[in-house]
Amino acid sequence: MSRWTLLTAALLAAMSFACAPGPTEEPAEAAEPLVLSGTVPSADGVPIAYTSTGSGVPAIVFIHGGYADQSFWAKQIEPLSARYQLVTLDLAAHGGSGKQRGAWTIDAFGEDVRAVIEALELESVYLVGNSLGGPVGLSAARMLPGTVRGLIAVDTLQDVNRDWSPERIEAYVQSLRDDFPATCKAMVRQLLVEDTDPDLYAWIETKMCGFDPSIAPDIVAAFVDYDPAAEFSAAQVPVRAILGEITPLDLEGNRELLADFDAIVMEGCGHYPMLERPEEFNQHLIAYVEELQSR
Repeated sequence: MSRWTLLTAALLAAMSFACAPGPTEEPAEAAEPLVLSGTVPSADGVPIAYTSTGSGVPAIVFIHGGYADQSFWAKQIEPLSARYQLVTLDLAAHGGSGKQRGAWTIDAFGEDVRAVIEALELESVYLVGNSLGGPVGLSAARMLPGTVRGLIAVDTLQDVNRDWSPERIEAYVQSLRDDFPATCKAMVRQLLVEDTDPDLYAWIETKMCGFDPSIAPDIVAAFVDYDPAAEFSAAQVPVRAILGEITPLDLEGNRELLADFDAIVMEGCGHYPMLERPEEFNQHLIAYVEELQSR
């Protein structure tokens, strides 16, 4: 049967149905996006909690920062789940994931991300990492060549050449051991701008400063032996960044290490632009994914 004949038959059938009497039906509601959740073992056996929402290619995998969890991406899930498969996860020691880890390193967190991606059999992925999630994303991308297509850094990797001396990191680790609640609250003050919504500020502080104080110093200590400039220059994927205004951006310095880097600064935002101005953030995120996907 020719294409023209098929089209004519379909039109006639539609007209016949439209003219035939029948019960009036309410329009069907849009189907809820598919949601899957569970845990998978990381390379060292630590169970890693994850949630997958929506479907389609590519998938976007969100990696939270230190002392945070999956809920920090709540304002991205509903608006974007009709467009992409969205995966959130809790890194080890965070949220619903296990805490028993022998060595706290960036690569160990990278294995958490790899475990979820491989368990879900994702074939084309963009990683979105906030804070600690930026270096973790670089690690996971290195572990999954060909699967990870790009990394979108969220207020992280702004200036990979800045001072990350072991002495400075160790001093901060000691302050966390001495008085975690006070050190954490001071950190939150530094990460957020003055006019941050008070309810959001309180929520972030409660979440972060409720972290297990016996593990909190170890999370920061993961950076003692980490060389962000070397990892950045060795990145095997393009990196885009959506930044707040707290830490200055060194665009040219970063591009000297990784030519395929670009960034946008959301003025008036702090460390969590995805929570502070989610609609604007989501548009930037979509634009970056579409740009990278069009290659």
